[in-house]
Amino acid sequence: MERPLRLAARRAPVATGEGGAAFRLLLAAGMGALVAACASVDAPSGGVTVSEQRQAVPASLADTRWRLLEFQSMDDNTGTRRPADPSLYTLRLNADGSASLRLDCNHATGSWSAEPAADARSGRFEFGMLAVTQALCTQPGMDGMIAAQSAYVRGYLLKDGNLYLSLMADGGIFAWEPDSADSGAAGDYVSPDEGGPRHWEVTGQTGLMAQPSHRAQVILTYLSGTILSNLGCQAIDGEFWCDVQAFGGGPRGYVAADAIRPAVSPDGSVATGPDDSAYRAGQEHFDATGQVPCAWHRGQSMTRCDYGVARSGGGFATVVVGRPDGTRRAIFFSRGQATGADTSQADGYPAFSADTESGLHLIGVGNERYEIPDAVIWGD
Repeated sequence: MERPLRLAARRAPVATGEGGAAFRLLLAAGMGALVAACASVDAPSGGVTVSEQRQAVPASLADTRWRLLEFQSMDDNTGTRRPADPSLYTLRLNADGSASLRLDCNHATGSWSAEPAADARSGRFEFGMLAVTQALCTQPGMDGMIAAQSAYVRGYLLKDGNLYLSLMADGGIFAWEPDSADSGAAGDYVSPDEGGPRHWEVTGQTGLMAQPSHRAQVILTYLSGTILSNLGCQAIDGEFWCDVQAFGGGPRGYVAADAIRPAVSPDGSVATGPDDSAYRAGQEHFDATGQVPCAWHRGQSMTRCDYGVARSGGGFATVVVGRPDGTRRAIFFSRGQATGADTSQADGYPAFSADTESGLHLIGVGNERYEIPDAVIWGD
C-alpha cells in the first residue's frame, strides 16, 4: 500500500488541467508501472468516512447511477471540460450510503451523505473518504481531477433529470446524466447458466483484480475491446464484480462490472445462456450435416469426411467429424473461432492448432487435418 495522498482542507481550489496533471505525476512517482495500489482522499472536516455509521440518504438519490457530462469551472482559463468517452466516468450512489465511481481506468469507493432542502430537489451533498486506485491510464483524462475535487463537493441540484454537484467556494460544478447502463443491474450481471452473456467486452482500460475489490492485487491490465469469458458475477458492498478470464486463455480474476458490457459476436448478436452445442452434438441433434475435407496421416492427400454441426448462436458450435476407424472427432468453436477438440489420454492428447484462410478454418489435431468452411459454423 502506498503512502496515503492527503488533500488540504482549507478552501476549494479551482480545478484546472494543471491540477489534474500534477495529481497524475504524483501517481506516476508512487506507481512506476501499471500497478493499482490504493490512495486515500480525505474529505475536509465534517465528511463521513466509510467506516462510520451510514446516514439516511434522500430517496431521490439513493440507488442511482450517473454518467459524467462535463465539469464547469468558474475559472475562465479552464472553462468547461468534457470527457472524451462519458461511459468511462460513472457514479453510483447506493442506498446504504456507499458510493463507487469509475474514473477512466481507475475506480474509487467510499461514502456519500446528503440533506435535502425544502424543495427536495437540492441540498447539501458530501463525499466521505474515497479510496482511489492509481493505475496510469493509456490517455490522460479527467480521473485525477475528479478524484481530487470530490473532497470539495458541498451541494447538489436535480434539474431536468440531471444531477449537478457543486464545489465549495464556487469552485465549479460537475454535471451528470442518468446512466442507462444501470437498468436491470442485478439481472444484467449473471452467469450464462442464469441467462447472462457468454462473454464480456472491456469498455476501457481496467485492471484484473485477484479479489473482488479495488484494493486487491492487480494481476494485469486489460485494454479496451478485450473479450472476457463470463464466469459469473456477484454484488459486494453495492457494486457488482465479475469473475472472468480472457477469451483464449489467461489468468482468472475479477473486474468491476461497470468496466465491461455484453460482448457482441461477429454476426452482430449477443450470445446469452449456456452453450449447449456440445451436448446436442453428443445427442446427434445436428443443425446441419454434410462433408468436409479431411486427412488422417502426415502427408496424406485430403479426402472427404462426413460431419454434423450443432450450433448455439453467436458463432458457438460443435462440429463432429466421422473418422475411417468409426470413431469421431469433435471440434469446438466460440465466437466463430476454433478453440479446441475432444483430445484424450487414449489418443495421447495430440496438439491442437487452428488457422483461417479465405473463409476456411484449417484445423490440426496431431496428424489429423480438417478444412471447415465458415458456413458450417454460422449457417447459411
